[in-house]
Amino acid sequence: MTGWLGALLLILAGYGWGARMAARQASPVPVRVALLGTLGASVVGLALVIEAFLAHQDGPLTVGAVGALAAAALAVFTARE
Repeated sequence: MTGWLGALLLILAGYGWGARMAARQASPVPVRVALLGTLGASVVGLALVIEAFLAHQDGPLTVGAVGALAAAALAVFTARE
């Protein structure tokens, strides 16, 4: 179960990275806070999916990695102006 939580954290972190990269104007959230938040979610999510992978569950790692890349691409290519 914690592996799927890690996959969700990776997907949310991927979207956060993509949204931050696609931002064309100043954000009300300081850059350091936004980057530390997404980095923290990435590290915790990765630790949880690796733990699940070592317990012979392949699904959370695959879904988390592919989902994070897809969420980042979605945030970059659907940026609002």
